Amino acid sequence: MDSKFGEQKSKIVYPPGAIPLATAAIWTQNWRERQELQDINGYFIPMEDINEAKAESGADNMRGYLGIDDEGVNHLLLVGVDSKGNDMIDELNGQFVYDHTLPCPQQCGDGNVLNGGK
Repeated sequence: MDSKFGEQKSKIVYPPGAIPLATAAIWTQNWRERQELQDINGYFIPMEDINEAKAESGADNMRGYLGIDDEGVNHLLLVGVDSKGNDMIDELNGQFVYDHTLPCPQQCGDGNVLNGGK
């Protein structure tokens, strides 16, 4: 893990689909630094992601961040957002970054005008 973002010293238990904030920070930085055109048309977002982030205490909305992992795979990371519009990313208080999403292409469904199909 990149020491630039530090390491969490406590033993946090992450729910299924949640990733460490430090990992999310690296992935979103990778996305921002990527120079070539992106080849992703959209993302499949399981209701599980939405329900988990929504269930966080005080989450009124959600925000998505684009990221690229160390293998070059694109991700859409979801976080709960409070009533003031702030991200809720406090792992010690059970507010996590969620990553169950799957990119399109790969998980596109039937072709249509939004995903590049007919």
